[in-house]
Amino acid sequence: MKNKKWTVYIIHHSHTDIGYTDLQERIIYTHVDYIRTAIKTIKEGYKNGTIDKDFKWNCETYYCVERFLEEATEQEKKDFYDLIKSNNIGLSATYLNFNDLVDKKVLNKRTKEMVDNFKEQGINVQVAMNADVNGISLGTFDVLLDNNIEFLFTNIHTHHGMYPLYQNQKPYYWENKEGKRLLVFSGEHYNLGNALGIIYNKNINFMTENYFGNKQLENHIDTLKLNIDNYLDQCSGNGYEYDFIPTCVSGVFSDNAPPNTDIIRTIKAFNEVYGDEIRLEMVTVQEFYNKIKDQVKDAPVYTGDLTDWWANGVGSTPYAVKHYKEAQRMYHLCDRLDENGELCKEELVREAEDNMLLYAEHTWGHSSTITNPYDTMVQNLDIRNISYASKAHEASAKNLNQIMHKKGDKLRYYDLNGKVKAINPSNRKCRSVVEFYIEVWKYEGVKVICESTSQEMEAQISSHPRGVLISFVDNFEANEVKIYSYEEVLQKKEVVNTRVAYVGAERVKDIVNDYDTVSYKLPNEIENDYFKISYEIGKGVTSFYNKIEQIEMLKEGDSAFFTPIYEKTPVKIDVYEDRRLLGRNIRGLNAEKYIGKLIDIKIIDNGAVFTTIELVYELEGTYFSSVVIKLYNTLPKLDFKYKIAKTLSTDIESIYLPLTLNNHNATMYIDKSDAIMRPGIDQIPGTCMEYYLVDNGLIYESEDNIILIQTKDTPLIYMGELKHHPIVLCDNKEENNKRDVYSWIMNNTWETNFKMDLSGITEYCYTLYLIETSNSQESFNRMKDESYGIITFMIND
Repeated sequence: MKNKKWTVYIIHHSHTDIGYTDLQERIIYTHVDYIRTAIKTIKEGYKNGTIDKDFKWNCETYYCVERFLEEATEQEKKDFYDLIKSNNIGLSATYLNFNDLVDKKVLNKRTKEMVDNFKEQGINVQVAMNADVNGISLGTFDVLLDNNIEFLFTNIHTHHGMYPLYQNQKPYYWENKEGKRLLVFSGEHYNLGNALGIIYNKNINFMTENYFGNKQLENHIDTLKLNIDNYLDQCSGNGYEYDFIPTCVSGVFSDNAPPNTDIIRTIKAFNEVYGDEIRLEMVTVQEFYNKIKDQVKDAPVYTGDLTDWWANGVGSTPYAVKHYKEAQRMYHLCDRLDENGELCKEELVREAEDNMLLYAEHTWGHSSTITNPYDTMVQNLDIRNISYASKAHEASAKNLNQIMHKKGDKLRYYDLNGKVKAINPSNRKCRSVVEFYIEVWKYEGVKVICESTSQEMEAQISSHPRGVLISFVDNFEANEVKIYSYEEVLQKKEVVNTRVAYVGAERVKDIVNDYDTVSYKLPNEIENDYFKISYEIGKGVTSFYNKIEQIEMLKEGDSAFFTPIYEKTPVKIDVYEDRRLLGRNIRGLNAEKYIGKLIDIKIIDNGAVFTTIELVYELEGTYFSSVVIKLYNTLPKLDFKYKIAKTLSTDIESIYLPLTLNNHNATMYIDKSDAIMRPGIDQIPGTCMEYYLVDNGLIYESEDNIILIQTKDTPLIYMGELKHHPIVLCDNKEENNKRDVYSWIMNNTWETNFKMDLSGITEYCYTLYLIETSNSQESFNRMKDESYGIITFMIND
């Protein structure tokens, strides 16, 4: 620090946590008031010639600005725009501080609106900041670049996380596949300024003590100088090479904190005494960027994902996340069926987008969710957060109903004979399952005719919660629409033929024969032209054979496909402290692991289109646990779902379903916000390799084939061994991509705002496809298309 005059750039903001400190609506309303307060304070400073005219306020997220502009008078809007132009108020192109659930299309749309709206006011938005969140996906980086944002100031919180590049207070360029670059300054915790003492702290905060110890001088300014000296010495000692450093500060040492003019007064008092050595300067993020961009132009360049350490939060609310993912699919399906927006209601589109964005915000729940789960506020915030997913689902469902009705849906499902319309919403050819249901108590058999080809379809009837489900397979051109007629037919009565060695008088088909080569095998295996799955009571699944590549895909040990796993760390101290002590591990040293034990096999369906079996497991931590496998006779795919009745516990818990395939030659890819990456390889060095939050699923790519695994309801995957271990940060080695992978369905590992109660009953759905291509981008596009399936509804004759 010697012989160097420092500038400390102070960025005053309020960390936006929608729900962490109070009811969501109150927090939103309060943030609007903060903007009003800042405007009033600065205007009075200019009017009276006081130091308040030098006060600067940064709007951390655009969401709060959007709410303010909705309520503001014309004069308030004018004042707001004027103060942005005078650099008294700073903007950020960060809509909210998100987790990776955020939908790229919706975020891009909202970011573009912001940039365009301010451009109309003569304001060029070039910068963004975020706080608290531990990662930003590849796709979100692209949103910033696509909207001409040049600078991102990050303030990562290392609570169960870590900053990238093994060091914070570090500038670097992030470069995308097109060669566009975004300057990133990886800053400190967003309350560093509070820990330093820019706001006087009567009592020593744990964060101040962590950084600087508990020594306080009698004079506030002297204490601040001591803390800054210590901090700058630390930075210099760790190789920091610049003569400036940024620090964020909140009005009080808390999230959702108000503007505080004491900051500008502290700055003035400090500079009067110590300004020759260290000068404090209050700035907006835009000013900070303007002041440093030339000094850091030689910063290193990196590519890859800034993986989110806090992605595991989705596992604490698995039921609502499942609901949100379906809402997201319906939103995009409406787009596909109504590309020009002629059939939907725009206000419902906006409502769906608003609530999708709010649900993807990083907060999850109240700060005392774990320590006081009985509290009314905790319950209110949880229900309100769930409501965002539900309102997004409702708005998209309303639009989908209208779109389908205008395309001919008669909104009746009772006709024993009639017609259905089937729409391929994809821009590609496909061979796919077509399904519709009839609300009827009993349906003997069915005859389905394609009206365009006069072909009779080979159809299968199975049970449906409201009657019967009719399924068949057909080929579709891109965006093709087909009409089918259907009618009830009498089923051929099955009789016991004692002269043919096939079925006994008790009607059990267990004789090896040439007449029905499926039924006698089902208690032991299920098979089509592509896959063969074997299983045995007590042993579980014993084989998952890929008949096309002629390889055994089942891996022995913890990662056996189709076998659920429960893990718990018993609480020894208390629910808070045991979770805090995990660090970046998701389990304790005393963690206990339980592998599902297969205790029953149920044969549900065996027909012309598919065969369905249910594997029932005995599993600790659950009241009921089973995996249902549906194997299609003529398609290289299978659907499987995990049915669970989860019990309540205060222990640290996780539920997994292995997705590992025994194919060492394959490379694994995942998709995040429409961007594709290889976990453990395509990441910024020093980032998280423990788990990832994906959009649609994962693929295993080998030389000739690709296996797609769609994780429809469970976007969180875990990679590595299921045991407590030292945490290795990403070093971009190829071997990182070869680790075991699990669908991490649920967990309650966090000690503050993630939900502890995982109890409930539901099912989590997956699909596995085998396709002949080696193009990972094309494979993920197909996975998206398959997620919508063929849209089918009854129409009038």
